[in-house]
Amino acid sequence: MSRSHAIAISCGFHLQSTIYNPMTSLPPNRAKTLKEAYRACDVKPLMGDDIARYYVDLSAVRNTVAIDDVSTDLDLQEPGEFNTILFTGHRGCGKSTELKRIQSRWENDYRVIYIEFDQELDVLDAEYTDLYLLFINKVADDLTKLRLKFDPKLLERFESWFKEVTKETEETVQSSVSVETEASAGLEIPFISKLTAKLLGQIKGSSQQKQVIRETLQRNLSRLQTDINLLFKDAFEKLRRKHPDRYEKGFLVIVDNLDRVIPKVANHLFFDYAPQLQELDCTIIYTVPISVIYSYKNVSNLFDSNPNIVPMVNIYEFNRSECDLNYNQQRLEGVASLIEQRVDVDAVFADRQQLLDLAKASGGHVRQLMQTTRSACRTAVTRRHSKVLAEDVTYALNQQQFDFERSTPTPEYYTILARVCLDKDIAKDEIGQALLFNLSVLEYNGSSRWNYVNPLVKQSYAFQQALRSIQGNP
Repeated sequence: MSRSHAIAISCGFHLQSTIYNPMTSLPPNRAKTLKEAYRACDVKPLMGDDIARYYVDLSAVRNTVAIDDVSTDLDLQEPGEFNTILFTGHRGCGKSTELKRIQSRWENDYRVIYIEFDQELDVLDAEYTDLYLLFINKVADDLTKLRLKFDPKLLERFESWFKEVTKETEETVQSSVSVETEASAGLEIPFISKLTAKLLGQIKGSSQQKQVIRETLQRNLSRLQTDINLLFKDAFEKLRRKHPDRYEKGFLVIVDNLDRVIPKVANHLFFDYAPQLQELDCTIIYTVPISVIYSYKNVSNLFDSNPNIVPMVNIYEFNRSECDLNYNQQRLEGVASLIEQRVDVDAVFADRQQLLDLAKASGGHVRQLMQTTRSACRTAVTRRHSKVLAEDVTYALNQQQFDFERSTPTPEYYTILARVCLDKDIAKDEIGQALLFNLSVLEYNGSSRWNYVNPLVKQSYAFQQALRSIQGNP
């Protein structure tokens, strides 16, 4: 992608096709062939019309308090009030789809800016100042899209300071960021958009420049926070004047996929810089890695409200004294309905039991169910089967199991996993965070909170050996 195209997209100046694109949208009807089923089980979050067609309400089988609480917080806010909301759960548990629904639900009361963090910055190395730059870039772009402008004096003051601390000029920014689309779009992209776009590109692409930019901004943090908040206030006022019947509660920034940052980076952001993440005058929803919640530092003490946790769909009959739990048939059927909403099961599966086997192996994890179902369809196509057979399901589950085995660092980890299976709890330490992050351990909650080992990990030989060892030597 050219830089000019990237700038155009960041400002919203791209054409949206209404024609079905198989690369970006699910099939319009339930799949009746293996190839259609493979495409229908895409793991991407539901968006647009796909939400209405394929969304499955799991409230009857999953604790949905976390999702409801976010909307309650947004509802309770008065105009001019701001809040920082933490939204967490395992990667792939369905947070993005729920956030898209929250976006749709509140798009009249708030001007929603939806950010996919991993598309903008590095999940392996992120600082709060990176987020500051990203937020002001997105708000500036959004105003441009609405054909609104910041107050000229306020903007000039901010841009002059930015030029001074970063040693950038109109010429250096113009030479590195092409804006050929300005004329064709009929819009003048402000210098602050171009400058922050350049800085964000340097942060993502150059370790040396990244460090210089961060250190420079941190030395001037108070000024940076003050000026960003003045711009946010000005943007809110411009927004309300143009749309007096909408957006009365200001900007809502949703930072999705921030839960993909590695535990070390997550701990740094949410523990070391919790105050800075709450200093901006707009409402922000941060997606937080669930590993952050498992720490003796207690993230609830650092933020104004408790984190909203989206747990797994509990497909089990919980019994703390039993290692191998029985399945709850109603919840199992609820998980299976995620596939049934997209796929004609009788047309695609040789036997519905194969779908239930996939649901059991998911542990109630939405993306894992989609991945293994998709893999089973692909395997069936490769083997020239007319439908998914039991052997295709077995092969697909084995491949995912092998992936977990490859990502388990040392044999000692299996001893820890076996203990989780017996105790239904995970240690709040670095290893515990790592096992939650890579989905070897899952969280379930409702009337009680507990952990359990991912079913695909449980079936591995190394885990079974560790479990037998512990049971023989408690």
